[in-house]
Order: sequence, then structure tokens, then C-alpha cells
Amino acid sequence: MSGEPAGTSAEQTTRVTITDVAKEAGVSPSTVSRAFARPGRVNAQTAQRIREAADRLGYRSTAVPVVSDGLRMTGQIAFVVSDLGNPIFANYVKSAQHEALKRGYSLLVIDSEESDVVERRAVEFVRDHVDGIVLGSSRRSDAAIRKLAETVPVITINRPIRGVRSVISDVRGGLGSAVGRLLDLGHRRIAYVSGPEQSWQNGVRWQTLLTMSRAQGFTVRRIPSESPTYAGGFRAVQDVLSSSCTAVVAYNDLIAIGLTAALTARGVRVPDRISIVGIDDIPTSSLIAPKLSTVRLNGTKVAARAVGELIDGLRRVPAAGDYKPIFVDSVFISRESVVPPAEAVGA
Repeated sequence: MSGEPAGTSAEQTTRVTITDVAKEAGVSPSTVSRAFARPGRVNAQTAQRIREAADRLGYRSTAVPVVSDGLRMTGQIAFVVSDLGNPIFANYVKSAQHEALKRGYSLLVIDSEESDVVERRAVEFVRDHVDGIVLGSSRRSDAAIRKLAETVPVITINRPIRGVRSVISDVRGGLGSAVGRLLDLGHRRIAYVSGPEQSWQNGVRWQTLLTMSRAQGFTVRRIPSESPTYAGGFRAVQDVLSSSCTAVVAYNDLIAIGLTAALTARGVRVPDRISIVGIDDIPTSSLIAPKLSTVRLNGTKVAARAVGELIDGLRRVPAAGDYKPIFVDSVFISRESVVPPAEAVGA
């Protein structure tokens, strides 16, 4: 005889699942998944029992890569972005890939298309085949992300979540400078063309403006956009005009550029009639006419830092303090799209 334990032929081995291992070890399937995906998050004795159970059953599925000295060995991480059509996320991916390759990892990119459903399904497909996941501006709930982090190492970009590491573009400094510039020029009626309701950053941007308006005595009105895109900005034009604002802060540069185009098409001069500020500083911002004033978020640094932190975490057991968000500062870039309001210069 071959000496194989009964019930562990090659044919049967391919059918062994995490559930089988969990039953053999007397633990839950999620504990088995954590034992392989996050060494150090499971009691050492329990982890040893799980490994022994997996060995007895011949569990060698690629759904859980081989573990050696506490490291998963796929050599690949997933990087999830909201919309690859947005140049800011394309830059994130480039920076993330450079950092991953420098550290000996490959990068698998997922475009969630601004949909929590698409993101969830795509992540489920790849979760067991990567060493960790970077979630860029995720639209999923905090609870869903924490649950995912129980089975695979996760770090978020622009989204702080209790118990999950994160790297965040801190828009508050740059946005505060932008509003300060508008106030210095004489603007007192400002509109905010908002981003996705599920976006944490959208909430931060609105709350920053609202807090400043109460402290400094100007009015701010929130105007929704259909999407955080050129088209979303273009279609928000009527609401902007109806607001009687003299300046607009847009959720991102794409909305700002679309709004500028729509205003120009209606014969409304930018910035003579309405000043406009974007957020992101995508390359197009300095190429359009007028050149767009914007809050520069250091996305390349954020993406590289997130990848680096994730990979560092794969090589050690992070302490509780490691879950404190890492903030990357922003800066306001003043260009041609911001001038004093027409009422202040007698136009």
C-alpha cells in the first residue's frame, strides 16, 4: 500500500475545503481562514491544531497559499480603486505598482466602478489568491470592511475604519487655504458641488466647509452631482446658477472642469462671474482655460505609503497602535480660475 491515510487519495484531497479543516480542528471556518491569512491573529496552539488538521486531510488548495515562517507566499496584492477613468486613480495605481515591484510583489488592480456591489464581488473572487488588499476610497460599509479584514490583511486609502490600518489624504489643510483665499478676495456666497454620498472624503469636505462657514461668517450651499465626473459637473450647472453663488468648490477636478465647460457654453464667464476651485490637481487642471485652482492631494505618496504599510504588515504582527490613521498633507494651488467676485470690482 502507499501508506496514505485512509480517505486521503489524490482525488479526495482536491475536494478538501476550509469547512473540512475547521470540522477536523474543532474551530470555525473563519478561524481557519485567519490562521492562514493573518498569522498572529489566532492563538498559537489553535493555529498549530489547524495546521495539523490541514496536513492530516491533505489540504493544499490554492485558495489558501502555503504559509512559511508566518508569511503567505503568493507574492501578489490587490489594489482596489473607485474609477480608473479618473486620472487621480490611474496615478494611484502607477505609484502603487512601483512600490509593490520595488518590494518584490506584483499588483492586481480592481476597478469597482463606484459600486459597493461590484467591489464586493470582485474582492471575493481574488481574496484567497492575494496576500493582502488595498481598498482605495471604498464604497462598502465599515462593518463589511472589518469583516473582510478578519480573513485577509487590508489597508484602506482615504477611509479611516476602526481596527483597520489606513492612509488618508488630509484635504482639510489645502481646503482651508482655498476657502481663505476666496474670502480674502471678497467671496461670501460659496457653493459645494458634492461627490458620492457613500464617500467618506465627500463628508469630510462638506463638514470642513460647513465648519468654516459658521466660524467665518460666509454662506455655503451643498449642490449634489449625479456622479464625480465631467458629466456630473456639466449637469450641475443649473443648480449652481440658481444658488446665486460667486464661487464654487467642487468635490474633485473632474466635476470642476465639467462645470466650467457648462458655464462657458451658457455664456457665463469663469472666473469673472463665478470662481471655481477643484480638488485633486489632475494633469488636465493646469491645461484647461482658465487654468483650474485646486487642492493638491499627494495621491502618489498616499498610494505608495499604503502599499508599503500593507507589505510591512505582512512581515510582522502589527501592534494595536499601528491602526492609527496615517495622514498625508494637502496644499492649495492658486491658478486662473479664482478672482474677486464681480460685485466686489463693480463689474
